[in-house]
Amino acid sequence: MHILELAGKGFLVFQSSQRLSEIDVNNIFKKRIRFILILKGNSIERVLNINTFLQYWIEPGHKDLLLNDINDGEIFQAIEESMALSEIKNISANLAVVVDKKGFPRGIIPDLDVLMRATSEVEKNRTMLKDKLHEYQQIVEFLEEEIFVTDGKGNITFLNPQAEKVCGVKVQNVLGRHVSELEKEKVFSSSTTLEVLRTGKKVNLLQKLKNGKTVLATGIPIFRNSGELTRILSTSKDVKEINNLITKLEHKDLELERKNQELNTLREEVFAQEKFICSSKEMDLVKDTILKIAPTDLTVMIQGESGVGKEVVTKVIHRLSARKKQPLIKINCGLIPENLMESELFGYEGGAFTGANKRGKLGKIELANRGTLFLDEIGEMPLSLQVKLLEFLQDREITRVGGTSKIKIDTRVIVATNRDLQQMVIEKRFRQDLFYRLNIIPINIPPLRERIEDIPSLINYFLKKFNGKYNLNKRFADEVIVSLYCYNWPGNVRELEHVVERLVVTSDSDVVTKDDLSGIISTGSPSRGKVICTDLVPLKEAKKELEEQLVKRAYNIYRSTYKVGEVLQVHQSTVVKILNKYKK
Repeated sequence: MHILELAGKGFLVFQSSQRLSEIDVNNIFKKRIRFILILKGNSIERVLNINTFLQYWIEPGHKDLLLNDINDGEIFQAIEESMALSEIKNISANLAVVVDKKGFPRGIIPDLDVLMRATSEVEKNRTMLKDKLHEYQQIVEFLEEEIFVTDGKGNITFLNPQAEKVCGVKVQNVLGRHVSELEKEKVFSSSTTLEVLRTGKKVNLLQKLKNGKTVLATGIPIFRNSGELTRILSTSKDVKEINNLITKLEHKDLELERKNQELNTLREEVFAQEKFICSSKEMDLVKDTILKIAPTDLTVMIQGESGVGKEVVTKVIHRLSARKKQPLIKINCGLIPENLMESELFGYEGGAFTGANKRGKLGKIELANRGTLFLDEIGEMPLSLQVKLLEFLQDREITRVGGTSKIKIDTRVIVATNRDLQQMVIEKRFRQDLFYRLNIIPINIPPLRERIEDIPSLINYFLKKFNGKYNLNKRFADEVIVSLYCYNWPGNVRELEHVVERLVVTSDSDVVTKDDLSGIISTGSPSRGKVICTDLVPLKEAKKELEEQLVKRAYNIYRSTYKVGEVLQVHQSTVVKILNKYKK
């Protein structure tokens, strides 16, 4: 911007030899003059503010006064109209008169400090805009994607370096040309720009370039608020690169899937090593819960009858957690006398009571620091100790018996019980606040009689285990498996394990028969040919239910569709169809 463009014209010029009476005041008011410039020859002698001038003009006896005789005036500085805006900051006066090369006034800038602030702000904004434009230019130039821009009529206005490289043209040779010319010259087989001009919409199409490459091109119309098409932005990407990227992503997905399979295999190994054997939906749900909560530090309450595998679940949770390298400390609350329970849990200081170790003793909770604390049979814990356990769960601090200092403990807590704790809360035999503190993640393990699908898998597992342990090669006759399958198992998995071990050790032949079961469990065969209905249901539904139960139960026992067909007296293919029909 030229400095003269910033200067005002509200001034009049007079020679110092002129009298006040020679000046037409009406002209001053008419032109809204703000300053009177008094010259001596070509030099500016004085600058009068209009108010100062009028005071002299209306004063009686001053009409014949020469302008040269007026002493008042503004402090000013004459500046040449060729001066750069950036040099304004070097001017000390607040009023500047812009003059030509001969020194004659061309304009006046009355508030130079305001102008300098405005100029500084403009310069600052211009610099910021310049930097931002440079930044955007660099972004566009370094993009690996081709950028091709035309005006609203299809005349080329911009290409980034990548577009030059891909299209095989130089920007200076194509600027201003219409895209149809490049299409005719076979620079590309088809133009997204022409398609946008035809449809007025965003388009995607495959282009074949002069160098033989095929690219996926996208054309985007840019409109003004008025709806006028002003620009068309076209970008493209090498199809081969896209395919390579897709291939890489597929490889990554396969690698991730492989890693997940390895992780699942390792998890299954942990379940197998801890004797967590299952085929039932009920235990699959328990397994899913374990996999979700094991990586956390949430408190877990495991409920179930004696022998269902509560300790097995605890070991699996610990093995799958981040604390697996730290100890799993178990304490059975039903086996320790009440008077010793507190010292067993919290430890004691030396000489805390008669017979105590002089050096003191660490409690189970302290031994489980950084690991996992397993409180089995929590329902047997005395009420007097429940308060202290609750305090520990809230504060994660303990105080040893006979001690005063608090010890910070970092441990995960898992509890197990075969009691109905909610009923015990109602009967005031278990604290309600402790129950809610422990029951954050409840896991209920159903008894073996409610998940009979697990029985064949457990039999096979224990049979293999004890054959290896005693260096034998025993197997069970089908009738034995059926009897074990139909038994009620009041002792649950623990009882099944002991029965299998006893049969392996005591049977005389390599094939365990039904005779070997005599005296171990009830061997009475379940009633055959009798189906008891507990409710009235449509006959078609009853047939489907019976069909599903019979085939699934038989398959769980024999694990062979041919054997199931033989036992149920149907063709093997029928068994396969039924299993597939009810597969879940």
